[in-house]
Amino acid sequence: MDRYVPLLGVMFLVVTVEQAMGHLRQDPLGCQNGTKATVDECCPIPVLADKAIMEKCKSEHPFKLPKKDSKEHGTHPGMCIAECILKGMGALKNGQIDAAGFKKAIEPVVKANPTFAQVIEEAVTTCEQRTNMDTGFSMNPNNACKPDARFFVNCVYGTLFEQCPPTVWTKKDECTQLKDKIKKGCPYFAMRSGRRMRPT
Repeated sequence: MDRYVPLLGVMFLVVTVEQAMGHLRQDPLGCQNGTKATVDECCPIPVLADKAIMEKCKSEHPFKLPKKDSKEHGTHPGMCIAECILKGMGALKNGQIDAAGFKKAIEPVVKANPTFAQVIEEAVTTCEQRTNMDTGFSMNPNNACKPDARFFVNCVYGTLFEQCPPTVWTKKDECTQLKDKIKKGCPYFAMRSGRRMRPT
């Protein structure tokens, strides 16, 4: 039974971050093509965010599919969900990612998953630098929330997948293909279980 607990947590995070990442309307990198495995099958990355925080943020920023005939392109609710989660974790200060705050919030997760401890440390530091360096890279005056949180979350999980500890990595060609796609720029959350769950 214990082995299924992390999976349940990951599936909960999928629903939340799926909204936070948006959907791939175009797929120029072929992220959805030619792979039979999913990231969860290849590397059991632990869920980093607190479930209570995720639930709160989902309720505050409900997800609704846009109308087909709508020409408005406002803030995707998931962008605000990601920002809300990081704020709740104490990982946002003055609009920028705060690695120290994020690391403090995930200390229980790191202690419970020593195999990932070093990789998580490096991923958080690297992704904070990337995100804050590109803080204005995709700002839209119509957005109520900044894209930084979304970028950071995807960066952390993508980096953890690329550097997945050998002791828990599933050695098969399909997993290597996923790793190659992420290295080419495919979002980690686009590598989930099929079209029904395609966050980017």
